[in-house]
Amino acid sequence: MLKAPFSSEFDPSEEAEGSIDPLGLAPAYERLADRLLPAVTVRMGRPRFVTAMALGACVCASWDTEAVSTDGVSPPWQVYEWFVVEAFVRAVDVFEVAPGIPGIQKVGRAIRNGRPVCATSYLKTPTVFGFSGVFRRLARQIGILTEDGQLDDGGYELLAAWAKDQGLDGIVDASTGAGAAFRDGLRRAVAQGLEKGHTTPQPAAFWREIAMRLDPSRLGHKEAKVLLTQILSRAGPMEMVASLKEALIAQRGVDGRDAEAPFLRKLSRQSPADLRQLLTAIDAYEAFGRAITEAFDSLRHSASINGAAPVDAKEFAASSATKSALRALGPSIARVRAHPTLLEWEQDRGSLKEALDRFEGVHDGTDLFDAILSHHERVQKAKPPNGKRAWFERARLDRVVVRAGYSLDKLPEGQGSYVHEYRIPTFSGFLADLGAYR
Repeated sequence: MLKAPFSSEFDPSEEAEGSIDPLGLAPAYERLADRLLPAVTVRMGRPRFVTAMALGACVCASWDTEAVSTDGVSPPWQVYEWFVVEAFVRAVDVFEVAPGIPGIQKVGRAIRNGRPVCATSYLKTPTVFGFSGVFRRLARQIGILTEDGQLDDGGYELLAAWAKDQGLDGIVDASTGAGAAFRDGLRRAVAQGLEKGHTTPQPAAFWREIAMRLDPSRLGHKEAKVLLTQILSRAGPMEMVASLKEALIAQRGVDGRDAEAPFLRKLSRQSPADLRQLLTAIDAYEAFGRAITEAFDSLRHSASINGAAPVDAKEFAASSATKSALRALGPSIARVRAHPTLLEWEQDRGSLKEALDRFEGVHDGTDLFDAILSHHERVQKAKPPNGKRAWFERARLDRVVVRAGYSLDKLPEGQGSYVHEYRIPTFSGFLADLGAYR
């Protein structure tokens, strides 16, 4: 049977120069999202990776938290992760659905080239982009792992439930039986990996068993129940999480970013006061973010379709996208200022108020041309460690060209959606995997 191709999380060695958050909207967005679902991030996929991390903490418990392999950099949990991802590559035929493992493309390439998995053949920043890095926040905040990566109370409960589903009793308490044998086999492999600085050859049955028992799409009933309970009780404020769960179950989930904004707007009309206040703050902030993002994209587009010739305020102002952004800007600023708590939450940060002040006096396309350029240049200049270049070069004071790599030949669609994703599709996916919709 043909299977869908595997895909991997993006693995940048470093972010492209000046390419992230050109309008400085991310910090306030992150703070709003953290008020809703602080344990979740948009990069999280299948929640069963939390179980894999709990198993790894059990397997690696005999090593000191400061231990590293002979490569001088890879701790035991990282070596364990190498073996798990290699198992997913070598036993790909066991999966009914491609699991979307971070790093799987690089591991697959190493195996095809006859190389073991090691620090140089794996993700460049595994503590961020490997599955342990991606899910560490969730595992800690829902009580699966402690801050130093050891099993927490919830981790023991989760691992015991997983072992019961898998017929591996004894894995937690180190008794004899199938669980102990499976744990000891993994521990021997990790010990070899620490000694060699890379994964080592193992029997085909070893790889296949890991893949089958940790397949992200095949959670056991008891395991899923523990994970769901922990997530619903600790992934965010309990009343807010309960409201999200009930609303998501009522409409069978949210599939993708385009559906997120309508879902949150609808929920805000029928939610408890605290959640309603947060959701209306998100909607107001995103309206402002959408207006200035539309203006910024319009400037990029105007400069991109001009044959690389400099563009001025007049050409920018003539764009329908600019006119749309201009119509939305004033009302969006008024909404932010009128919200009872949004600016209060941001009062010690300064960036949102400064942005509002910068765009408050915009009345026409020329004003918007000057404001969007000035705002973008200030944001880029303030980026650590020493500032970043703007996406535009000023040909003269009143004209700009877009730099190579930042052109925009077609204006993006989905203008009704939020600029940012507030983790609802991710949370909805959690509920689906954990059986909440059944």
